[in-house]
Amino acid sequence: MENLTTYEQFKTNLAIALRDHIPGIAAGLTDSAVAYWNGHKVIYVYLRHDGSGRLDNEFELDERLFDQWYTELHSWLIDPHFKVL
Repeated sequence: MENLTTYEQFKTNLAIALRDHIPGIAAGLTDSAVAYWNGHKVIYVYLRHDGSGRLDNEFELDERLFDQWYTELHSWLIDPHFKVL
């Protein structure tokens, strides 16, 4: 797969997409993580492991995680999907 986005480009594009939505909407980044706009910045959160879809712990999306999840994050940019928190 061609590298179409960098870590910083992804974070910028995600922030723009989330700011354009009403509060309470999250980007479904992976099967285990979402991100939402808190009015000031993007908050990244793991989902609970019980399959409930409820939020668990917040985390920082660093370059290591970006590289690990690159395929899923790149797919999200191509076909963004959102969910209600």
